[in-house]
Amino acid sequence: MRKGVLALGAVVIIGGGYLAGHAVSSAIFERELATSLDNLERQGNVRAERLGSERGWFHSSGELLLQPLIGDDWRVTVPYRANHGILTTRVEGDAELALNEAIAEELQEAFGELPALPTPRWVADFNTLSQTLEANLELPGFQWDEDDWRLDFQGISATLSGERGDLILNAEIAPWWLTATEGRLAVGTTTLDSHYRYSEGGRLFHQQDAMQFESLRFVEGHGQALHLQGLGYTSDMRLGREHLDLSLGLSLDEARMEDQPVASGRLALSLERLDADAAWRLYESLLDELERRDGDLEQLSPAEWEALFESWFPDLLALLSESPRLVLSELDLNSRMLGLATQGEGELTFDGAGITELSLEELASPSGAAELQRRLDGHLRAAPVPPTLAMMLGLSLDSREMEFELRAGEPYLNGEPLMGSPW
Repeated sequence: MRKGVLALGAVVIIGGGYLAGHAVSSAIFERELATSLDNLERQGNVRAERLGSERGWFHSSGELLLQPLIGDDWRVTVPYRANHGILTTRVEGDAELALNEAIAEELQEAFGELPALPTPRWVADFNTLSQTLEANLELPGFQWDEDDWRLDFQGISATLSGERGDLILNAEIAPWWLTATEGRLAVGTTTLDSHYRYSEGGRLFHQQDAMQFESLRFVEGHGQALHLQGLGYTSDMRLGREHLDLSLGLSLDEARMEDQPVASGRLALSLERLDADAAWRLYESLLDELERRDGDLEQLSPAEWEALFESWFPDLLALLSESPRLVLSELDLNSRMLGLATQGEGELTFDGAGITELSLEELASPSGAAELQRRLDGHLRAAPVPPTLAMMLGLSLDSREMEFELRAGEPYLNGEPLMGSPW
């Protein structure tokens, strides 16, 4: 008898733990989904809405609606089904894109009848204990045929992984081709890598993005070809406690025309020391205005835009209060065809001391424009100077270096003031 009672007790405990595990997994999933939608709407460029849901200990299902933050150009509905385990929850679904009727008509007029696109499928595994996510999305390839052109698209695959406050996106677009009577465009594999970290409800965040095109090749109908190899783009945005810093980079390994090298180059540019509090206030004000107008700012009258700008003006000035600077840290241009092999660097600083004390009326006056000019200091150096540029600037053709400066808003070239300058 005692053994039977013990066995029954063990079954109850194990069974209760099993059910409790599913219940906890379901509750955590619902909490994380609600938080993720809130973060997406607050920090992204979309509005997120939950159209409906059915919740259970073992299974949950529902549908999400995503729309642009501004306007109503498109909407994406995302139905999903979640299977809750003790340690993980697996969520699966698809997505359906619908375009604004006016945009769909414009596309149809420009490109003909729109094809039925394949449905993207996605699956995500959420670990209940570590609260980490691993999600995969696949969009199959498709073909689009019209009378005078054809698109061959090979598909997209993407992976999203991480945890709340630290997410990594890796995506790959397979090679695709556009063939028309005018010529043929072939785009090689394209990759996108993004790392997004945030805390304190998004008030602090750091986003890094990198996109790389393996190759782009355009061949005109009569046979002339342009080939770009290794075209890359990077960006870095960081909102800290004191400053908002932005940077971008562009790179081109090689451009060829008819198999002859034409150019290559790199560019690195950053905007630093924008006031973080002012930037966040402007962002929150924009979100409030969008919410008040249901995401549509396009219908604002000129008077309403003027009133909105006046309300933002103090924070727009405050953005400059930390003396921001624009930094060109790398400029590398090379072209054997043009006889160009130039490197450069530069910096432009705005003196933000006391800027918030100025009024809109003062800045709109001629003396206000002069005041803003006086606050600019910077330089741009390039060497060697291309002969064509040297001639345009009035420098001797054997000049090895060019240095353009702003000293309290006054322009100088190689140490000499620029006479007759529009400044």
